[in-house]
Amino acid sequence: MSHYHFIKCCCFQLCNVFRSHEMEIDQCLLESLPLGQRQRLVKRMRCEQIKAYYEREKAFQKQEGFLKKLKHGKNQKVHFNLADMIQDAIIHHDDKEALRLLKEGADPHTPVSSGGSLLHLCARYDNAFIAEILIDRGVNVNHQDEDFWTPMHIACACDNPDIVLLLVLAGANVLLQDVNGNIPLDYAVEGTESSSILLAYLDENGVDLTSLRQMKLQRPMSMLTDVKHFLSCGGNVNEKNDEGVTLLHMACASGYKEVVSLLLEHGGDLNIVDNQYWTPLHLAAKYGQTNLVKLLLMHQANPNLLNCNEEKASDIAASEYIEEMLLKAEIAWEEKMKEPLSVPALAQEEEPYEEIVRDLPALSCKLGPLVLPIAKQDSLLEKDIMFKDATKGLCKRQSQDNTPESTTMIGPTKLEQVKLMPPAPNDDLATLSELNDGSLLYEIQKRFGNNQIYTFIGDILLLVNPFKELPIYSTMVSQLYLSSTGQPSASLPPHIFSCAERAFHQLYQEQRPQCFILSGERGSGKSEASKQIIRHLACRSGSSRPIFDSKFKHVMCILEAFGHAKTTLNDLSSCFIKYFELQFCERKKHLTGARIYTYMLEKSRLVSQPLGQSNFLIFYLMMDGLSAEEKYGLHLNNLCAHRYLNQTLREDLSTAEHSLNREKFTVLKQALNVVGFSNLEVENLFVILAAILHIGDIRFTSLTEADSAFVSDLQLLEQVAGWLQVSTDELVSALTTDIQYFKGDTIIRRHTIEMAEFYRDLLAKSLYSRLFSFLVNTMNCCLHGQDEHSSTQTWDIGILDIFGFEEFQKNEFEQLCVNMTNEKMHHYINEVLFLQEQTECVQEGVTMETAYSPGNQTGVLEFFFQKPSGFLSLLDEESQMIWSVEPDLPQKLQSLLESSNTNAVYSPVKDGNGNVTRKDEGTAFTIMHYAGRVTYEIARAIEKNKDSLSQNLLFVMKSYEYI
Repeated sequence: MSHYHFIKCCCFQLCNVFRSHEMEIDQCLLESLPLGQRQRLVKRMRCEQIKAYYEREKAFQKQEGFLKKLKHGKNQKVHFNLADMIQDAIIHHDDKEALRLLKEGADPHTPVSSGGSLLHLCARYDNAFIAEILIDRGVNVNHQDEDFWTPMHIACACDNPDIVLLLVLAGANVLLQDVNGNIPLDYAVEGTESSSILLAYLDENGVDLTSLRQMKLQRPMSMLTDVKHFLSCGGNVNEKNDEGVTLLHMACASGYKEVVSLLLEHGGDLNIVDNQYWTPLHLAAKYGQTNLVKLLLMHQANPNLLNCNEEKASDIAASEYIEEMLLKAEIAWEEKMKEPLSVPALAQEEEPYEEIVRDLPALSCKLGPLVLPIAKQDSLLEKDIMFKDATKGLCKRQSQDNTPESTTMIGPTKLEQVKLMPPAPNDDLATLSELNDGSLLYEIQKRFGNNQIYTFIGDILLLVNPFKELPIYSTMVSQLYLSSTGQPSASLPPHIFSCAERAFHQLYQEQRPQCFILSGERGSGKSEASKQIIRHLACRSGSSRPIFDSKFKHVMCILEAFGHAKTTLNDLSSCFIKYFELQFCERKKHLTGARIYTYMLEKSRLVSQPLGQSNFLIFYLMMDGLSAEEKYGLHLNNLCAHRYLNQTLREDLSTAEHSLNREKFTVLKQALNVVGFSNLEVENLFVILAAILHIGDIRFTSLTEADSAFVSDLQLLEQVAGWLQVSTDELVSALTTDIQYFKGDTIIRRHTIEMAEFYRDLLAKSLYSRLFSFLVNTMNCCLHGQDEHSSTQTWDIGILDIFGFEEFQKNEFEQLCVNMTNEKMHHYINEVLFLQEQTECVQEGVTMETAYSPGNQTGVLEFFFQKPSGFLSLLDEESQMIWSVEPDLPQKLQSLLESSNTNAVYSPVKDGNGNVTRKDEGTAFTIMHYAGRVTYEIARAIEKNKDSLSQNLLFVMKSYEYI
């Protein structure tokens, strides 16, 4: 009977330290000693072994004359084996070193310690680049190691989809079985990308579940046939081999339930032990064979027996469920020992174990040495649990001899290879012989037609948003752009990864922080570009990359929900300025943490949205994601019933889009939990958001001729006060009256309807702004590196993602701030590009044909930022007034316009004589920006500049414990 390969997996070898170097001790004598004395003896014998080893090595070195060589060893060079060097290069993703070693003669067929190939090593450490090189050099993609694992087995177990896809395209056999009879798909966690790739491949090649089932049953059926023949010939069911292993040990470790049942029917000893005192129950628990553990316990297997390590079966259980089952059995067995006459059959006196299939694939012996990162383990476990929950348990793993139940097949996915365009002469437009508007636009259009969306213009990288998915952002592409110097490779086209790599190296070469500035119109792809920069720089985070990637993914999910909205050009447009700060350790040169700074949240979008645009995404996710009961409790039954959401009605969404929003909402709640929010805190977030929506629905009416404001719907206001946990009367008073304290006197003024509506919206915007800041602060705590001491020197790489230039039908204070930020940034870029270069040419005596002139930009910036006579200074001065009125600002603005010495700032409307019409006098002005002409209205500019609640509202909201 040929089952020797099973013995290897089922037996546990105890290191025979007492037989090395002629130091033997009687095993029976050792077992008879007390535990403490036995441990001391073993420790002393080990010390003697080490001493003997060193003496033997010294004698060997003297015999070879090694000591003489050491005396002249200063000038000697240490030479490492090429096989060891290339393995180290693969593990550390040093692709250039690996390529160099291959060119110098390193054997691509070098075996590794486990009997596998270098391709196994690439699959373990997700090095797809070297894996592709090895395949091109003829390495067998189906090579099996000592446990019959192929590279595909390892890639699936570690969830490295890039390797899985590469092996599939290279023709790997995905049906090869390992020593336990498992194919690669058995180790791919359901719901992961690796699982999807294999399922799609099997489906495309006509392999169905029935075929897989029959194939996997061949090995257990073969053993069952052999055991039947062995027993029919009079064989001893409890016969042991040299290691004390029986057929029952083998069947329990491998999960062959029918074989185990047959052996038990023929008198198999449940409590028989091998040479290391392992029982069949130990092996079944160790290898996650849930059904066999249950079967053995029902046949009265003793769960309290100890192995050579003094462990019970429950101590080594592969799952919590098995451990719980064994612990219950231990208690029942102890009760049996107290009452010898009783028969505590678990199947009779206790509720029988439910018939489940929870057997785990035998990964313990294989994945133990691989030491998967904690983040990878958590990610695999999370996907496994999520997928099983989503399918309501229909897709459970099957034991090898049980009939698999219905399994949900994932539809085939399109497998797309990565393809980068080769370098072209027009990769850097600054090198063109003729530079003018026409030639630049022609080259950009030509490159865009070839999907070459990145183009260098000197130190600037130009990105043209393709508005489609391109296969140029995979991990393999990122690895290609890794460099030891930071200089872009001549064999690679322009890419955002190239800029990120250069910034990383300049960080340490110049010993100063680096920064990316991403500017452009809304929808130009700035936010996506910032993600790709961070994604590439995360390669420098070492072993902690999976942890950082997971955190960053959840952080971006939250930022997009609370800080993005739909615009005419972009369905997910940023509504705030964000500055990412990546912190790198000076000594270790790897990513240690990150921080996010946010500026200028577009709060006005909450209360009023431009035509064709939406409110913040979170409100629509809530409407689709909350359950009917939750929406009923928050009074959010109808999207169109809320003033903040019905100004620009969404088009009728399809069922699929509503379903997608529900999925996004579920992912958002998970992200909030990951960054540190408890379930109760998440619920409170949605309560605050619901309160904000209902604040917008509060209306006012005038009951007197004085136009004083009174709340129309007190019941609605009571609901809002209840959610915010403030006094209803105090909230009514805060919204309809204003209290000022001046030189010891209290001044109370009742609001008009217009003023009450203004403060209502101001309260909603303040709540949302503070909520957003609270989220950002919590996310920063999550992203902050915990593995470095606070005293460790770090360098920062910043990524600034700012608004695009804005021009609407009505442009107010918010658009003014956005466009002036862009104007200032544009001026800075021009200074770096032109003025500094021009200064260097003058200093070096180089004659320039044309000199750069800032044009109208200087005048525009002076109009706004000059102190104390600039517009912003005047606005700050007027904002110090006690009442929120604007009596002097229009006149001061008019005087400023008249005294301005630039033609880029002027009044918008003039009559036939060139005089400003009375209607628009001092309330509007036009700026000739670098991007175009924009007219601004300054109504409510003072109140918006203050951006602060009235004292009355502040007093009320301070009583709310969540603000």
